[in-house]
Amino acid sequence: MAFRGLTKKGADYLATRLANELAVEFLKVEIGDGAVVSGQNPKNQTSLISYKKDVRILKKEQENNAINLTIQITNDDITQGFYLKEIGIYVNDSSSNGCLYWYCNEDNAQYIPAKTDSVIAFEIDIRMEVTNSDATIINWSGKNTWINKEYLEENYTQNGGYKGTAQEIDDRVVSALGKEDGKFPLNEAIQGNVYYFPANKKFYICKETQNRRISVPDVKFEELSIWENRKRLENLNKHLQYVIKYNNTIIFQKNDIGAILTTDGLGVRIPKNHNILVIATGSTGNNSYAMGVFPNVEKRFSEHCGFSFYPQNNSRITCSHVLDSTDTIYVRALTTKAPHTHPQFIINYLDKPENDIIVNCILLD
Repeated sequence: MAFRGLTKKGADYLATRLANELAVEFLKVEIGDGAVVSGQNPKNQTSLISYKKDVRILKKEQENNAINLTIQITNDDITQGFYLKEIGIYVNDSSSNGCLYWYCNEDNAQYIPAKTDSVIAFEIDIRMEVTNSDATIINWSGKNTWINKEYLEENYTQNGGYKGTAQEIDDRVVSALGKEDGKFPLNEAIQGNVYYFPANKKFYICKETQNRRISVPDVKFEELSIWENRKRLENLNKHLQYVIKYNNTIIFQKNDIGAILTTDGLGVRIPKNHNILVIATGSTGNNSYAMGVFPNVEKRFSEHCGFSFYPQNNSRITCSHVLDSTDTIYVRALTTKAPHTHPQFIINYLDKPENDIIVNCILLD
């Protein structure tokens, strides 16, 4: 039985805050895989039925007595996949664990894979009642949040004094540093994945798959420091950016490397014998659940392909991958046997994307 709403304790808490003209104080958000059994009233929940992990609050938008919380779901600490059925939003009521204020339990659950299967991060918006006073989030710093383009632009780029957009700095850096696939030391590294090295607090992209233990970044990794990459990209002359429109036309926005459309018009041909970091950003639609980067129009799967998956419709998605020594780039919106999020479950690529896809390419050599 699907349920989304205030719990009884949440309603009591809201009534007290309204009476005293106080703001709602959000404490934390939890997710789980518990199911509501027959005869059980979800309004009576005081905790999740089957807790899995805490998740991060990315932002809040409030208008009068209604608020929209955006939470971020990642699987960077998930060792065993599960179906996301429960979301619990807690408020600060002076008790040690807080009060379960808002509870969601879904019949059509999304599958969250283990981090070893594929790395995912997506956002969920939850709208609920609060008081007219500006709600607060207790003890939230944004630490460990996977930052996407919009969040960076809204909270750092413009607020920090820079009047341009994250796109103008370079969407490539935002997207690349908005994901983290693991931390050194590593037991293996996957080409195109981004890894964090705590010793120097820098990110590195893997240029070649490594099936061995890696204690420190070596020549197989490319550093992705925010500052160094920003300065490098500001001065970078060879830059390719294009947009794949929803009607399957390709529009070049910047082309300093002499790229041309392929004869079929569905891909981009670039000068041969280059290692290329391809970062594609767009939104999934009603039919697309994934995005892929391919060096071939036939969409043949190999180690030279990159994928990114989202089990939820209409989610923003970024796929980054290094294509080595190839002269063609095809970016595809993909359908899958949802909610599976593994290449073996891809069944087709859409004839045309449902939404625009922005593709940025960096020559690594």
